[in-house]
Amino acid sequence: MTTHQQHDLVIRGGTVVNADEMAVGDVAVRGGKVVQVGIVDGSGADEVDATGCLVVPGAIDVHTHFHHWVGYVGSHNADDYDSGTRAAAAGGITTIVNYAFQEEGETLMTAIERDLELAKTTANIDYGLHVVVTDNAEKAVAEFPQVVKAGVTSVKVFGAVSGFQLPDAGILEVLRAARDAGMIVNVHAEDGALIDFLTRTFEQRGDLGVEFLPQARPPQAEAIATRKIAEYAALLEAPVYFVHLSTAGALEAVRDARKKFDQIFVETRPVYLFLEQSVYELPNKEGNKYVCLPPIRSNTDSEALWEGLQAGEIQTYATDHAPWKAEQKLAEAPFWRIPAGVSNLQTSVPMLFSEGVQKGKLDACQFVALTSTNPAKLFGMHPAKGVIAPGADADIAVIDPADVRRLTVGEMHSNADYDPYEGYECHGWPRLVFSRGDLVAERGNALHSPGRGKYIRRDTNNYDV
Repeated sequence: MTTHQQHDLVIRGGTVVNADEMAVGDVAVRGGKVVQVGIVDGSGADEVDATGCLVVPGAIDVHTHFHHWVGYVGSHNADDYDSGTRAAAAGGITTIVNYAFQEEGETLMTAIERDLELAKTTANIDYGLHVVVTDNAEKAVAEFPQVVKAGVTSVKVFGAVSGFQLPDAGILEVLRAARDAGMIVNVHAEDGALIDFLTRTFEQRGDLGVEFLPQARPPQAEAIATRKIAEYAALLEAPVYFVHLSTAGALEAVRDARKKFDQIFVETRPVYLFLEQSVYELPNKEGNKYVCLPPIRSNTDSEALWEGLQAGEIQTYATDHAPWKAEQKLAEAPFWRIPAGVSNLQTSVPMLFSEGVQKGKLDACQFVALTSTNPAKLFGMHPAKGVIAPGADADIAVIDPADVRRLTVGEMHSNADYDPYEGYECHGWPRLVFSRGDLVAERGNALHSPGRGKYIRRDTNNYDV
């Protein structure tokens, strides 16, 4: 580097977008941090011409499942921290927050330490953790101060799903203890009793095919659980975050509860915005490939979610990335035993840009808020992440609106061997992706640097979103 090269990297002439403003300008990076935004006179060892592109904070996906063991399948899902974080980087995501699951009889810290050990030599981008309480809530909540000290400031509970579901008394214990420890509670909101009853009914009738999944886990199951747990949260004044919200009824329940308590937040995911429940009627068991929990919903629900995004009623957009091999999805099994989850990390951000920003459903600032700034605030990473500003980590994606590509599984970094969006034409793709100033992906191709990702010890959550 010569004396004139004052910076490690300068990105020039793009439209720099944050959640609250956007303007044409330059971004200078030194030592992995943003040091200047606006007009940058000094040169960089690396110079990027971003003319015609949007320069946005790297996306933060706060809902991933890497190396997740599912007992009834008898295996882990398809991606570990290596393949999963490469897929994320290729799609413009520079930080993920993965779920560490408590196993039966296990402490929360054991679950956290297991995932940290898996990630430290394999993650290509930065990562944090949530922890899931699945067993003995009264004992688990005693660990919350230690969990927070370890940098994990969020905890998840399930209202349904066999093996993970907590009884209502346990959910209440978690809400109260999390509030006192300064944590936010992530909630999988489905009514387990109703789902179990309906599933048994279909089983007794011999209706085992995937086409019955939406009826066995109907919109009412999500709305009932969301309303109940939102009311619990309002009464206890315990911050909650509803993951993968999928229905208009559940969103209405959140609206009602927010009139009493405003620290109730919502995430939605790509499958509920871009797909429709008729996929479960595809022939030759192809519908099995789309099984997720809750299931994919109607166009009416999808439209309600888009309206919620536009109105700011939904704060974040995350994938719930839980990929499987097609062979596992298509194995002979009743609908409740089909492995749940799909691959979506590499495609989620470009698809939201294409369908949202390019089609005028969202403006660029809303896009940044949903994919980066709000997740960073809600999960204790802001202002180091989620913003392009002096002092922030240089996590940056340069999005080219003119880059049009058709999604194919052969270009995906995930270990899944099929893609739910095969053939989708995506308008707008990250040309370059930087993590703390390092180039980690270019035009959909992720660089392989296992172990370069850093663990993010998350701070107190910021609910000003």
